[in-house]
Amino acid sequence: MTSNDLRVSFKMAVVMGLFLPVAETIRRINQILEYREFFSWFDDYLLGAVLLWSAYKVYNKAKNSVAYLIAAWGIATGALFLSFIGQFRYYQTTSGDPGVFSTTFVVVAKGLILLYMIIGLTKSIKANIISTQNQ
Repeated sequence: MTSNDLRVSFKMAVVMGLFLPVAETIRRINQILEYREFFSWFDDYLLGAVLLWSAYKVYNKAKNSVAYLIAAWGIATGALFLSFIGQFRYYQTTSGDPGVFSTTFVVVAKGLILLYMIIGLTKSIKANIISTQNQ
């Protein structure tokens, strides 16, 4: 890894790649066996896998690995942005968040995770700019 920004973004991708599936499993533990709710929680497994795969590419110094990392952060950030906005829908229902945590807790957590992802995306873009300037 050539830049500090790339190292930071790489580490952040590994952390978030592991965190997302674990956190969503804990949040939706009461729905894991309901087949209708499968895509409500499985998307975080896919996002985690994409982030880990891109981090693996960076770790192995694969060609265009920074581009994979940028794409992974972009996908994850976009997905979490939609999830964050969608979380406000639960404030309009009387049942609240379908998981085991309060709706307020989940919206705050998603907001913080979204901020984390934006930082990871920004770091990877900055690393790409630096690496292309050095070529």
